[in-house]
Amino acid sequence: MTQRIRIAPDGSLKLPRDVSEKLGWTTGSYLEVSVKGDLVELKRVEVDLFAEAVKKPDADAFEKILKKQKESTEKAFQDFEVKIKDPPKLRPEDRPQFWD
Repeated sequence: MTQRIRIAPDGSLKLPRDVSEKLGWTTGSYLEVSVKGDLVELKRVEVDLFAEAVKKPDADAFEKILKKQKESTEKAFQDFEVKIKDPPKLRPEDRPQFWD
């Protein structure tokens, strides 16, 4: 069985329902992805969530989170600065007198 699918703007792929049903994949299934040349291989894997939860945490995880948060805050400030330079036009219905 060969079918074509399209890559979404966010880079995600949506498998046709009949393919996932044929393979027994359901919502929440874990898949292992491997790339071999120009081929992509998907393989269902069983994951022990308890074993994953008790693994040693990443020592730099907190610093990574702080860095992401700082970058996000800086981008928000930059976006704000751009938007504040060109404020939206005031529409008549935005004025309280319009509704009197």
